[in-house]
Amino acid sequence: MEISRREFAERLALVAAAPWFLEDFKPPPQQQQTQEPSALAKALAETVRLRYPDRFTAEDLITITRSIDTRLRQIERLYETTLTNADEPDFVYSVYRGAD
Repeated sequence: MEISRREFAERLALVAAAPWFLEDFKPPPQQQQTQEPSALAKALAETVRLRYPDRFTAEDLITITRSIDTRLRQIERLYETTLTNADEPDFVYSVYRGAD
């Protein structure tokens, strides 16, 4: 079976993105199941459905929507974390571009 480079790249992207959508196949805690996914999570899941209409079932899309919503909530919690000067590196990284 021969596939094109584009198909290979799409499959590779799906495999790379799978951990973001599937949460280690563990059911989320009961509290998260009762929460309604955010509008952004629903919109992102809808783009997945429109992009790949024949690849996911309705149950898959519900799982994807919940997973996206969980990740968005985790990102919000991360943004709420304040950093002190001790948390930041004490050096500045720059790329060496050769002698001037």
